[in-house]
Amino acid sequence: MKMKYKLLATDMDGTVLNDKKELTPRTVAAMNKAIAQGKYVMFSTGRSISLVKPYIDMVQGMKYAITCSGASVIDLETNEKLLYKTMDPETVKHIIAAASGSYAMPIMFRNDKSYGQRWCVEDCAGFGVAAYEGVYRSCMQIVDDIFADFMEHPCELEKFNLFFGNDYEAGEIYEKIKELPLTFTSFTKHTLEINASGVSKAEGLKAVCNRLGISLDECIAVGDAENDEEMLTCAGLNVAVANGTDKIKALANVITDDCNHDGVAKIIEQYLLD
Repeated sequence: MKMKYKLLATDMDGTVLNDKKELTPRTVAAMNKAIAQGKYVMFSTGRSISLVKPYIDMVQGMKYAITCSGASVIDLETNEKLLYKTMDPETVKHIIAAASGSYAMPIMFRNDKSYGQRWCVEDCAGFGVAAYEGVYRSCMQIVDDIFADFMEHPCELEKFNLFFGNDYEAGEIYEKIKELPLTFTSFTKHTLEINASGVSKAEGLKAVCNRLGISLDECIAVGDAENDEEMLTCAGLNVAVANGTDKIKALANVITDDCNHDGVAKIIEQYLLD
């Protein structure tokens, strides 16, 4: 008998959004139809809620979102935090000290907003994030000196991203901060995405399931990269898009079409809709 799934959680960039950072009409229609049938559809993303809201507004009745790689799980109707796990200011200061002087684009996530540095946002292509420039300019709080701004107003952070214009500094900075109480939700030659210890999209999915009273076996999770691995492996049906990494595709129950060919919409249509 076909399993009746009740919830689908999907990564955004490289998964449900195409290369133009668009949520296609077919995907929106599939999400709306699933929600109308009483199912749950939600984004599970490394973005802050401020960078997700334009897409949430396209879907009718989305109730939850896993943001900041699982650090902030939000009830979209009440703004209640089902889960909220942050880095303390002193830990953030250690990261700043390690990153100061590097050729990096820092982005800080705090109080459900994202903060970027002006000259970096004006040179997104130089840091390998040209595709994000539009959403950064329209949805990000942009300051002249992000580190100075933080030191003047220290606070807890949901997430701290560093994008590098070269291929060696990420590793150098990682070595300086790897003993801190942190989770590195993404670590590549050009990227460090940093959360508090224990943060993951899987923990975010569990928080939503606990709220709804449903089991992880009743969930579908879709992703493309290693920061989705824990979420995928804890779900009843784990799905990789065809453009995903080899590791993610190897562990997936199902491989769907790539992000430019409505792969997530097809999973909703096949496995979530009645």
